[in-house]
Amino acid sequence: MTWMEAIGWLGNTCYFSRFLVQWLLSERAGRSVAPRAFWWLSVAGAVLLGSYSIDLADLPLSLGYGLTFLIYLRNVSIAYLGPNAGRLSRRPALLLAGLSGLGFLGLALESATSGTADALWVAVAFLGQSLFGSRFVVQWYASEQSGDAHFPASFWWLSLSGNLLLLAYVFELGDPIFIAGFLPGPLVQARNLWLLRRAGA
Repeated sequence: MTWMEAIGWLGNTCYFSRFLVQWLLSERAGRSVAPRAFWWLSVAGAVLLGSYSIDLADLPLSLGYGLTFLIYLRNVSIAYLGPNAGRLSRRPALLLAGLSGLGFLGLALESATSGTADALWVAVAFLGQSLFGSRFVVQWYASEQSGDAHFPASFWWLSLSGNLLLLAYVFELGDPIFIAGFLPGPLVQARNLWLLRRAGA
């Protein structure tokens, strides 16, 4: 195992642990919750897996980790300070979502028209990463409006759809680090949707 693969596995451990913690605490509370530990593990995981993605020169995944890293940091602030963190206007969130969407779309179109054998899978990856990345833009906006870091139902629906597309992509890549990272996701996402439905959210 190379040192960069070790970084990738460590990042995966952070990403898996965050949802394990979130799931266990949600089961205890009987509703979907967003504990502070989730955001710290997310920050660490984004740095580690982002570094691993950059080393692999995987543009779709690198962009996704870079985008969500900033949102994780903002959620750390909201989780600790609540309303005292101050509200950002909707413009930064909309601007970030718009630029990210245009960037992902442009790169996907470029890949799809490049004539390479893997163009379809790259397009699938960008679509999946667009959905997966936008979930935290949606979550960020909802948290800014309420002054409380939480997960709306739309976050879990975007997570589930994006996760399934990215899972198909990483199976095509055959990378065990990314496969292990995306494989448990649908179970956690479906369970949180059930908890939200049971709570009437």
